[in-house]
Amino acid sequence: MANLKSRSIYLALRERILSNDIEPGTRLVLRDVGNHYQASDIPVREALRMLERDGLVDTAPYVGARVTTLTAKEVEETYFIRSHLESVATGLAADRITEDELAELDVLMANMDAAVEAQDGPAFSDLNREFHRTIIASCGNDMLRELTMDIWQRHSGFQRVFRRVPERLRTSQREHEGIMAALRAHDSDEASRHALLHKRSVQDSVSTLVDEV
Repeated sequence: MANLKSRSIYLALRERILSNDIEPGTRLVLRDVGNHYQASDIPVREALRMLERDGLVDTAPYVGARVTTLTAKEVEETYFIRSHLESVATGLAADRITEDELAELDVLMANMDAAVEAQDGPAFSDLNREFHRTIIASCGNDMLRELTMDIWQRHSGFQRVFRRVPERLRTSQREHEGIMAALRAHDSDEASRHALLHKRSVQDSVSTLVDEV
């Protein structure tokens, strides 16, 4: 379990990486990071391990930690898997989702609407993750849920899109509305189709970031 200092450093570095304040390929020198955040090496190492778990940092012997660079191959392969897993999970969820879960999603939708209007990319990113997590959790298949969320965790770098492609927020929210309509109707085919189209749309937006790095 990370202590408060390491988590604080992790969260600060994570936001700086996602917002491109620290650019892809940048080397994160242990002592420099420690000096910046007035911390010893131990919490900095733990923070870097957490960032590596998220796919935001790569570490190598004698090289240290560097901010990961998005590649076209990584985006294509990851979204190929994610789009199909989430399509299946969302279709299954449409058959099983409860009124309480739909109400929870409605609250998340309202909060995401507010984030869109405020152009608050970090808030939208967190709410978006919780929106999809809630849907996937209701699919009834534990292995599918674990696989899907593990991929989300290991490729957190894709969340850069909500900071650096402002129009993505409104586009995602329109696509979420289609998913919600299918879930309310308990239409598994439509829910699956909308989820697949949504992920392919997000992939297109994330792919534009590859050319920037």
